[in-house]
Amino acid sequence: MVVAASREQAGILFAQAGGFVRRSEWLQARVKPTMRELRSRGDSGRIRVMAADADTADGTIPTLAVVDEVARHRSAELYGTLRDGLGPRQGRLIGISTAGDDEDSPLGRMRRSAYKLPTVERDGAYRYCKSGDGAFVLHEWALAEADDREDMAVVATANPASWQTPDALRRRFESPSMTPWAWARFACGIWTPGEDSAISAKEWADCARPGLEISEGAEGVVVGIDLGWRWDTTAVVPIRRAADETIEVHPPAILTPPQDGTSLDAEEVFAAAEGMADRWPGLTFVLDPEAGGEQLAQRLDRELDAAVLTHSQKPGPMCEASQKLAEAIATRGLAHPDHQELTRHIVSAAARFIGPVWRFTKPKGKSLPIDATVALAMAVRVLQATESVPAEPRSDVEARGDAVFF
Repeated sequence: MVVAASREQAGILFAQAGGFVRRSEWLQARVKPTMRELRSRGDSGRIRVMAADADTADGTIPTLAVVDEVARHRSAELYGTLRDGLGPRQGRLIGISTAGDDEDSPLGRMRRSAYKLPTVERDGAYRYCKSGDGAFVLHEWALAEADDREDMAVVATANPASWQTPDALRRRFESPSMTPWAWARFACGIWTPGEDSAISAKEWADCARPGLEISEGAEGVVVGIDLGWRWDTTAVVPIRRAADETIEVHPPAILTPPQDGTSLDAEEVFAAAEGMADRWPGLTFVLDPEAGGEQLAQRLDRELDAAVLTHSQKPGPMCEASQKLAEAIATRGLAHPDHQELTRHIVSAAARFIGPVWRFTKPKGKSLPIDATVALAMAVRVLQATESVPAEPRSDVEARGDAVFF
């Protein structure tokens, strides 16, 4: 059985398999092609090509299942159905895929688990992972993030096929249609979001200052909080203005809910905020009052005696916040600690245009996390605004006593 992520891809695979039969007299004597199957002339064996629909695979007991482009499958349900059907006939399953764009996808989670198996070996771009009983094996060819993606000899190590020579790779790299994200994913095997990213991986990498931390007891710290209770993550991102006017980003706290329909424990969110209040007395928290934000704001004010500003996530304020963060990154007016999960949130964020302006949003049809991007954007906007609060507040800023509400 050969399974693809779409009917179109399934049709391509079927045509290729049929081509093998038509070009071989030996195969023609043993295999009969039909409209939907390749049937054995000697027994009941057959090859079927299916789209990624778990409903049509129920009850299937294959001797071999080949799952093409696993990274494109939205759900792990079909993979699990086929895997569980292998037992009665001692079957085998082979998954084939290029790198994906979401490390929380079914393949991304499987890959992450494979890295924790008893046997994990790496030789350059090649990684080999095997379970204790040998029932699961991962072969991966992928460059590391720090490898030179423009050195064709290096890139060739992630492309073991004999025809992927440095010269052939150079022609691909120099093609006018090649984009940085496509080169990283399809030629280098690096998991990265696609062309929808509002902030490029290169722009973000140019702002990296590995190991950066805001010193304990520092003043002027602003902490952006974006809340996600059931499915989205909660991100708590501290920043401050350094002596050289650079906006410094401290490693964030990113909390993931159970994602089983139950909510993230509110105590976990409060504990993350409390730890930051202990590190930087006098800090300012910024959060959206919706979706439980008002209750958290009241508790932060009451129990931590911290300044709390509310920032709406409606289009107007978030468009301004998004563009301020993008400008700070583009001009290298921001420095970050090269925190892996923060980077993932930043480069996953797409741009949604609202007239002539835009705001950060999730890529269409994908579940990539961007919560730390939203929290950071709100914090940057508040930091810049509170450095010089206007005498007459703008229409989207309301001054009340010592606080400013965005």
